[in-house]
Amino acid sequence: MHAGARIDPGPPPRFGFGAWAVGGSGWGGGSPGDVAGHEAAVRHALDRGITFFDTAPTYGDGASEALLGRVLASRRALVTIATKVGPRDDPRASLGASLRRLATDYVDLVQLHEALDGWESRLETLHRLQEEGKARAVGLCNASHLQIRRALEIAPIATYQGPYNLFDRDVEQRDLPLCRDRDVRFLAYRPLASGLLSGKYPAVPQFSAGDHRNKIYWFKGAEFERRRRVIEGLRPIAEREGMSLAALALAWVYSQSGVAVVLAGARSTEQIDQNLAGARRLAPGICAAIDRIVADEFRPARVTAQCREQAATWGARERFIVERLDGRTPYEAIAAAWTDRGEVPMSAAQVKVFVDALVGRGLVCGGEPCPD
Repeated sequence: MHAGARIDPGPPPRFGFGAWAVGGSGWGGGSPGDVAGHEAAVRHALDRGITFFDTAPTYGDGASEALLGRVLASRRALVTIATKVGPRDDPRASLGASLRRLATDYVDLVQLHEALDGWESRLETLHRLQEEGKARAVGLCNASHLQIRRALEIAPIATYQGPYNLFDRDVEQRDLPLCRDRDVRFLAYRPLASGLLSGKYPAVPQFSAGDHRNKIYWFKGAEFERRRRVIEGLRPIAEREGMSLAALALAWVYSQSGVAVVLAGARSTEQIDQNLAGARRLAPGICAAIDRIVADEFRPARVTAQCREQAATWGARERFIVERLDGRTPYEAIAAAWTDRGEVPMSAAQVKVFVDALVGRGLVCGGEPCPD
């Protein structure tokens, strides 16, 4: 094993540098962007005390790793570098290429980017690479709680990385409690909902071609409007706390039990400073006020008798959702209960999209009893 940087980034929680955006593609139309500015952002993050850097070979087709390799080489022993292996890639070849781009002979953490078909054998290979000294620890990303449990039987999983922000809370149902129970460090990515929680989008944004956010459902239609209303409700709280909306949203994640690292992306020194303004614990009353604003806007729907009748001919997943649309059960709980069955996992996002379709057909109403 290598001396120097440890997988433990310090007493939790900590801020980490999410290095997708500095890879130069997938954000803002895929332009290579300001490479010098991106390098300056990484150096500034180091100067501000950030020591955890998370990247992947797919971030800019290797550009993110190469950039980190150039900037971090002189301080390699002082930082934790985490990269990933794609769900369909050969782990040995993928990690080998990452090490060359990162200009290092080991990474502190290698993660399986997604648990798709054949993921168990890939995880076994990552464990072998760890034993060979090419990685100090192994982690998993974007999996179900059942897959996390299985992964712990295959390898000494040190971390689990999943999406978490004040809108998207699927991990609270099963993943976070499991990580706390099994001493797995939880890495929270997308804490700003891909920039939406910055508050800079008063209307549905028009992203450049190639920007991955064009495919995200919350930048469209009814979901965008719900989230926009929440953001407007959060502005007075941010003002009272002397924080930007982005800092408030980051601080909310920072304050959640079980979060080890908050992975916030940045492409400039200014964004680093803006992010670090959220590196503080909010008072319980502030978190509760935020939670109430979100809950008021995302009240679960209740199905009509007509919907129950029609659902009899629908697929198993659709029937499962309809049976639980009682005006009380959170969509995250519905998704988790389906995932418990061990079939194809479901997310709250899928439930929301389905419910919006039912709303359009007049088949659901609010939490109050439906006028059937």
